[in-house]
Amino acid sequence: MATDIFGYEKDKIDIIMFNMATFYDWDRGVVNRNYNVMNELAKDPRVNKIIGVDFLPVKLRQAAGHYFKNLLLEIKTAEMIYGDLTSACYRKTDKIYAYTTIDSIFSFKIVARELRRIEKILNLRNIVFWSYNPMFVEFIGRLNERLFVFDTVDNWIEHSMYPKLLSRKRLQKNYKTISEKADLIFTVSEELLDFYKEMGRQKDMTWIPNGVDFAHFNDSEKLAQENELSKMDKKIIGYLGTIEDRLDFNLLAKIADNNKDKVLVLAGPVWPSVKSKVAKLAKRDNVKIIGRVKYNDAPSFISRFDAAIIPHKSTDLVKSMNPMKLYDYLACGKPVITTSVPGAEMFKEQIYISKNDSEFLQNIARAMTENSLEKAADRRAAVRPHSWSSRVSQMTDLVFKKLSSCSP
Repeated sequence: MATDIFGYEKDKIDIIMFNMATFYDWDRGVVNRNYNVMNELAKDPRVNKIIGVDFLPVKLRQAAGHYFKNLLLEIKTAEMIYGDLTSACYRKTDKIYAYTTIDSIFSFKIVARELRRIEKILNLRNIVFWSYNPMFVEFIGRLNERLFVFDTVDNWIEHSMYPKLLSRKRLQKNYKTISEKADLIFTVSEELLDFYKEMGRQKDMTWIPNGVDFAHFNDSEKLAQENELSKMDKKIIGYLGTIEDRLDFNLLAKIADNNKDKVLVLAGPVWPSVKSKVAKLAKRDNVKIIGRVKYNDAPSFISRFDAAIIPHKSTDLVKSMNPMKLYDYLACGKPVITTSVPGAEMFKEQIYISKNDSEFLQNIARAMTENSLEKAADRRAAVRPHSWSSRVSQMTDLVFKKLSSCSP
């Protein structure tokens, strides 16, 4: 393997990754595309080191919570690389380093300076700046990167939370900057390709849908774990995921009212914006709200669903998504009833795509009636090739192809 005068392998890359969450959240069972991609990248022998940058706080109140959780509570179990009163960088695994700070509320220049200092400490070379966060385009070109990669997870302009941190106008401007400056753009849905094309972007964009950790959702020990659903003696219509504005609460009410002999289970964290709707729904005797379910516990919950649902509204935000739960449900062999969400057509032979509320209700009954061991096996077989390993391998191949076309 070729090396430079310092003995550094030239055909490896180091990655600085701006995350859409924090290690504190991930360590407590919150899993997203960003988490899966980072961990798969760490398995690739072509990747040397990864610095994962916690979601940077931009408001004082947000910074206070961030400081308490990520700098005080988060256990630093490995080697500290850098630290002061407001920042820390420490080793998480053999390849992954966590950087967390509240300096972003003072100056992005301070954050960039600290990251460059960490680059020197870790002797990073061949750096790829890989971002999931459209709020921070000021760092492009400031991290000694050879390549800027942006993996687009949903359209944050249409989200209910992110425009509260950064205005829609500013987010729109940032996406325009990304469309102009990113060497590679990945998108979670085909609709997001059109989103960038409208900004004038024409090349180096690739639709790479979400994936699944098939082994995780078929682990016999995880599946056998007891949970709150274990003793339920009624059939379960289940949803596992974040309970937020994208859910159609009118449809959920109809599901509960038309299936009084069954239990409608909603498992996941409840966003403040929908707490009143959840409380109203929960007044029904056959509705159970579980709360946050850790990723390690997800297989045991999904395995107890008799029907797994994705009752998303048709909005501009939903059109930019590709629900990870679709893959997770199928990996568990469960019948899936969904509204028309991006990526659903890939599994149209295995799932029940519903055009309206009436069809959704009919499909729940149909799915339960038709379910069989053979259909469960077919669902698992259909989703198994859609692994995170294959998704990230495709991404990494594109990164190295782009690097090879760039001058050293």
